[in-house]
Amino acid sequence: MPRRSGSASLTRKLGGRIRVLREESRLTQEQLAWDCDFTKSYLSQVESGKRLPSLPALYALAERLGVDVLDIVAFDLRQPRHRLLDALRRGDPSGVREVVDQLGRSR
Repeated sequence: MPRRSGSASLTRKLGGRIRVLREESRLTQEQLAWDCDFTKSYLSQVESGKRLPSLPALYALAERLGVDVLDIVAFDLRQPRHRLLDALRRGDPSGVREVVDQLGRSR
């Protein structure tokens, strides 16, 4: 199941992204952990950047959060593609337009 390997920075960023998506879904750690068949302690460690979730765990989280796994790993919102995916996921047309305009100007 979960592994402790992986860079600390990646693990922290991924955990933070999972926390944001969980909070946007208005779920508690307990609810999400239960629905994904994890312990609350495990999910807490993932969100705090102490544990790196396995690929099957990421898929379980994505399914329960109603997002694609790509939405979870697109955590660097400084990158235009990640911002575009995030705006699309949130249904934010002005955010989508802003990123598309920025991408058009950068060419």
